[in-house]
Parts: sequence; C-alpha cells; structure tokens
Amino acid sequence: MLTPPQLHAHSKARAGLTLVELMMVMVVLTVAVSMLAGSMSSAARLGPVQRENALAGEGARRMLETLRGQPFMDIYALYNADPSDDPGGAGTAPGSGFAIQGLEPLADDADGLPGEILFPTQTPPLFENGTWLELGLPRDLDLDGVIDATDHSDDYQILPIEVRIRWRGVNGARSLSLYTQFVEV
Repeated sequence: MLTPPQLHAHSKARAGLTLVELMMVMVVLTVAVSMLAGSMSSAARLGPVQRENALAGEGARRMLETLRGQPFMDIYALYNADPSDDPGGAGTAPGSGFAIQGLEPLADDADGLPGEILFPTQTPPLFENGTWLELGLPRDLDLDGVIDATDHSDDYQILPIEVRIRWRGVNGARSLSLYTQFVEV
C-alpha cells in the first residue's frame, strides 16, 4: 500500500505520462489529418481532369460509332480533309474535324474543333506505302497482295483510322487518340 506522499508522487508521474501520451496522440492525429487534407486536395484537382478525359473518350467513341454507321466505301470521302471529293458535291460532307461539347480546342487548332479523324493520307490519293506504325502502315489496303503507291481511295477494303482529340485542359494542352481499322464485310 502506498503512503500519501508516495501516492502523490505516483499520481504526478502518471499524469506526466498521460501528458506525453496525449502529445503523441495529437502529433499522430495532426499528421493523419494533414495527409487526409492533402489527399482530398489532390482528388479535387483531379476531378476536372477526369471529367475532361471522360468527355474526350466518349467523344472519340461516339465518332467511331458515327463512322460505323456510314456506307463503308464513303467513309474516306466523307471524313477526309478534302472537300472536293465529297459524295454529295464539294463541301457537303462533315469533313475531318468535329466538336465535343465541354472541350475547348487548342489555340493553334486550324479548324477550331478539338476532334479530328485521320486516315493514312488526309487528302486523296489514299496510299498503302506510307509509314504510320500506329495505323499499321505500310499495308495492303485493297487486299490485292501488293503494297503500292497508287491511289486506293476508291477501292480500299481495309481503312485504318485514328480519331484524335486535342483540347485545352485545366492543366494545359491535352490529347487522346483511338486507333482502329474498318474492314469491308
């Protein structure tokens, strides 16, 4: 059993340990709260970037579906950059650029549209012998067994396509590209 002076000394020592323990808990809590605040701040900054990425991805996928809905042999003429070969007459086709609601084009974008459809060549003639690895070129586009330097804009059986989105984002210039190939079935 402790005498009153011993009990008083023991309770003082115990109170000192409790104060040290309390200070340690406060340090741990302060570090945890600051880490949580940093994570929340980072997540808040990523929100607009994720929104932009979602808009760009959805815009590119929508355009691919639009292309799939066109007659296969008209796709190149409808969506290349040359208005003179438009199926309905010069300047009647949609062309290579397209808008995406919610995304601003880059300041140096010639047509003022963030979306662009790219083929092995943007204007006729459509060549097989180009070198564009992402589109699988050089490649036999008319399936005649020969890769040549003649115009295949009227006889392609395979059409490599890039749908590129370039926009001015909250963190500067951004881009997204989807690559695919359409095949006549």
